[in-house]
Amino acid sequence: MHRQLTNPRFWIAVFAAGWLLMVVVLITFWPAPGRESPDELAVEVTNALRAHDFHKLEPLLAIGGEDVAKSTVGHFQSAQIERGVYRDGAVVIEYTRDGTRAEFRLPVEKQDGRYVVNAVITPTG
Repeated sequence: MHRQLTNPRFWIAVFAAGWLLMVVVLITFWPAPGRESPDELAVEVTNALRAHDFHKLEPLLAIGGEDVAKSTVGHFQSAQIERGVYRDGAVVIEYTRDGTRAEFRLPVEKQDGRYVVNAVITPTG
């Protein structure tokens, strides 16, 4: 037993098995992107934009990842977010910038049973 505990190959095998176990556990408990309801999604998107935190917004996006999250948060950097609601198939962000009130619509999609927003504007037609 003492010889096995001093053998470097034994410790390499233990380390490798432990590392694989950790990866499996992290993947299993990794949160799914999006939210369970569109209303919950609207609250989370609003909070991320109010905090100017693209890290909170990124897992709520359908596509685009970090670049789109940064761009979207940057759009609201100088704005005061009034509220965000789910309405007519989109998260509607009501905000004020330079004394002017406006709305920003983020279409909502359902992916794998969870709701996400699509902040990427694509041409139609």
